[in-house]
Amino acid sequence: MENTYKNFELSKMDSTENCQLTKVAETEDDVYVNTLQLFPVPKTRPVSTSFNYKIIISALALLMLGALTSLCAVVILYHNKVLFTEKLSEKYENVTATLTVLEHKAKETAQLYDMLKVKHQQVHDRLSACSANQKCTLCEKPLGLKCYYVSTEKLSWTQSRDYCVEKGGHLVIITSQAEQDFVSSQIKETHWIGLNDLETEGEWMWVNNQPLNETSVTFWYDEGPHEPDNWKVQDPSGENCAALGDENGNTHKWFDASCHKLKKCICEK
Repeated sequence: MENTYKNFELSKMDSTENCQLTKVAETEDDVYVNTLQLFPVPKTRPVSTSFNYKIIISALALLMLGALTSLCAVVILYHNKVLFTEKLSEKYENVTATLTVLEHKAKETAQLYDMLKVKHQQVHDRLSACSANQKCTLCEKPLGLKCYYVSTEKLSWTQSRDYCVEKGGHLVIITSQAEQDFVSSQIKETHWIGLNDLETEGEWMWVNNQPLNETSVTFWYDEGPHEPDNWKVQDPSGENCAALGDENGNTHKWFDASCHKLKKCICEK
């Protein structure tokens, strides 16, 4: 009996413990449920595929925008470079044209200087020959500041040139219509003058090395056969010296003749 009671007590105690354990377990479950209700666990959403495409498309759009911006910058830089090159080329052409004009003016100035130098020398020679305190040795036939002397003997052109130098002057240089008329009036036959093209055929020079085309006056014979004609029948070397008048008595015009011919000459100083 006593054992039976003990077993019942033990069984009761076991039941009571089990019941308490069950309640404790239930109580813990309730606490967990309540905790979940108070602090719900955030739900994780699956990553959308369309969202990934949007990110890729946005990135590509940004890259294309950057490339377009870079291309625009390159186009602008190239356009500016082309404009700068064109302006630089235009300025270069303008500078080149200006330099060409200045070079041409410099050449003209140099030619004018040489001409004035020759004129100055001529004036100086005239003043020295016919100054107020000096009687010209060649003033047999004066005209203005020039003094002329007509030879009486016949010489070749080169001999006549040296003859005038020995007299203190040179073969006459005719630079005006008045001088041409005056000198022509003093002679009745052909005379050598200080004009020749011995160095270069067709380039007539005075004995002071002044080109004929710089004196702006010429009196070549132009009736019938025009002079100079460089006739080579009598002299194969041609006619390279000029004379006032010819063998036919035309004393008012110039004729080219062989420098070896003997003629009288007109000197001036």
